[in-house]
Amino acid sequence: MTSDEFAWGYAVRREWANGSHDLFGFTPDAETAQRRLDRDRGYWRRGPVRPTAVYLVATNAADVDRHPVDGCQRSSCPNSADRGQR
Repeated sequence: MTSDEFAWGYAVRREWANGSHDLFGFTPDAETAQRRLDRDRGYWRRGPVRPTAVYLVATNAADVDRHPVDGCQRSSCPNSADRGQR
């Protein structure tokens, strides 16, 4: 096990219409995570192609580091929306 296995925090999860998702932007700080989420939502809001959902998930740094860059469809990836959003 590495120290990343124990570093818990938040990441942004972006869902796509084809069933794939992206997982990125790990941070242990909730306020930083919220800013990243707001920025990502703002970026995609104006585009012609939009994700079906963008939300925060609780995860550890190792899961985000090992996550494929794009096109992931694994059901084992963190996918519980953070209900504590402001």
